[in-house]
Amino acid sequence: MNFSIMFDKEKCKGCTNCMKRCPTEAIRLIGGKAFINSSKCIHCGECIKVCPFGAYTPESIEWYEEMHFSSYKYKIAILSTPLYAQFPKGTDICKVQNAVLKLGFDYVYDASWAAEMVSMVIKRKINEDKSIRPFISTNCPAAVRLIKNRYPSLMDNLILLKEPMVIAAMTARERAKVKFDYKDEEIGVFYISPCPAKLLAVTDPVGDYKPDVDWVIPLNTIYGEIYREIIRGDDKLCLYPSLNGLKWAVSGGQAESAELTNYIAVNGMENIIQILDEIENGNLSNVDFVETLACVQGCVGGTFNVINPFIAQSNINYILSNTEDMGLNRELERFEKMYDEGVFNFNLKQDENSGKFSSMKEAIKKREKIKEIYDSLPGLDCGSCGAPTCYAHAEDVYNHESTLYDCVVLRASKKR
Repeated sequence: MNFSIMFDKEKCKGCTNCMKRCPTEAIRLIGGKAFINSSKCIHCGECIKVCPFGAYTPESIEWYEEMHFSSYKYKIAILSTPLYAQFPKGTDICKVQNAVLKLGFDYVYDASWAAEMVSMVIKRKINEDKSIRPFISTNCPAAVRLIKNRYPSLMDNLILLKEPMVIAAMTARERAKVKFDYKDEEIGVFYISPCPAKLLAVTDPVGDYKPDVDWVIPLNTIYGEIYREIIRGDDKLCLYPSLNGLKWAVSGGQAESAELTNYIAVNGMENIIQILDEIENGNLSNVDFVETLACVQGCVGGTFNVINPFIAQSNINYILSNTEDMGLNRELERFEKMYDEGVFNFNLKQDENSGKFSSMKEAIKKREKIKEIYDSLPGLDCGSCGAPTCYAHAEDVYNHESTLYDCVVLRASKKR
């Protein structure tokens, strides 16, 4: 698996903030320093948010060199739906787009149009397929990987539709090839992202497809340059966003854009885990759609954003209320053809299904053994063993990654 988060061991002070916050318990404290189990990490970015020492950073530094010194003849910037919300309320959308162009891009494509198309597919899928309830959204890579790691029984509930980033990149790339007769390798597609999980979604997607995105740019690394050009800026013609698609920036926006009424929109990892527990226990089979977004308030709360998510949500609401709906984009006119060709659909890669093929008898036996180890522990969840919880420590002991007496409480009682 590729990795989207860099860890600087020298900056780590062993404070355990990241270990306690990680939703998949992928972090341990070994020798006074954090250690990430990459097979458990879902790249949600919680560790980046909570580390007070800056030990975690996004692994997407080379985009600058690729942007300015590569052999690309045509460079496309894909704007994520939360981008406009990062600037002061009332900032003209055209100024934002033209500011991005001035950084060296040849074309700007607004991902909100792709989001609207995916919304249309969600609506059809839910209306036509009654065999699965609830469907679970697949726009958030971190939430999808959480399901893969902790809830493999719910993999069949995933609504297997490519995320707007992928559809936007494919559409923009095809447009450049047709209009300018460029080859694929002559076109560079850069996605300006609020989310570390999108970095991994490009290099190691959960589906059987190759995204048309070449580089992901963390929004906070380019924000200052965009803002500077906005202040300087002059207006030109621009592509107005889809107001329907722009709703995807906030929690509940996918379902609202798809005109759903029987849905649950949940944001924040702790809340997602609670809802997934409910689904796994069979309690939400009367719900059509569950929208899961790892960040608080949705994508406006992404790790790489610079504005408080509640302020950003207010900015999105302002844009929706004060921007004229410019009508159909020509991409929407191609929707039926794209739908018939299956452009929006994907299948999970074989390894993503691996959890479903494990022997149930073997899984139960493993769980019972871990429970037996756990029952011998004090249940204090103090973290002094280097694991976030006693149950996580029991799993480590079962997997021969730790010993029972790494628990300091047990070790102390043994000495007595």
